Amino acid sequence: MPGVTRRSALTAMAAGAAAGALPVLPGLSHAAPQRAPLRLTIVNLMPWAGNDARGQPVGALIDLCGQLAALAGMPITPMLVPYGRAPYMLNSGGTELMLAIDTSSSSSSAIEYVGTVDIVVLGRSGFRYQRLDDLFGRTVGTLRHSGYSPGLEAEARIRKHAFDSYDQGLRMLQAGRLDAVMGVDNSIAHALGNAAGQFSPRYPMARGRVALYADARIGADAIAALQAACRQLRQKGAMDELLQRYQRR
Repeated sequence: MPGVTRRSALTAMAAGAAAGALPVLPGLSHAAPQRAPLRLTIVNLMPWAGNDARGQPVGALIDLCGQLAALAGMPITPMLVPYGRAPYMLNSGGTELMLAIDTSSSSSSAIEYVGTVDIVVLGRSGFRYQRLDDLFGRTVGTLRHSGYSPGLEAEARIRKHAFDSYDQGLRMLQAGRLDAVMGVDNSIAHALGNAAGQFSPRYPMARGRVALYADARIGADAIAALQAACRQLRQKGAMDELLQRYQRR
């Protein structure tokens, strides 16, 4: 999920099965060394991930991380970070894995993906959308550091305004500071559960993949195991099932 400069405290939760230890041979008292958990960044944004009232990590990708670890046979620690910080951490060695939305039509550097999402746009009651030029001359709000629509980003006739959360974006929309809000359907639908006022339907703009990125230094064997685990998760629709569990509306 493009980088931010703001540093913040990270919450972490160990997830998944630990790597299996080799049997201890007679006369030996030391257990075989186990692999250190791989760190995986997840955006701190519900229904994907967040903290409950007790400060414990919850959300669809927290649960998915546990399943990924079990299927890949290696320990994985999810790390909740602000949107946009994850790529910087992956590139700087602050983490080994990242789950992020990829909307590129060409091949990306992701090693696999776990599911797909809709990128949508909505406005106040009465708003309609069929094609990009319906947004000409309007102000469209997007999550800060997101990049879900290259067409919208390149179009100078559409004014863009960043917000820090979908809850904030919907409040700005209702206050008339924005004409429309664009983003991930699941995230917007979750924010609508707390929003006041009347809104238009959510109109689809594009599709994105929730992709897994990995530092090549974790090794080819680990990458192959993670790729196989991602395919299993995708085939059984694990991400969609978990998102529905955490969705408010």
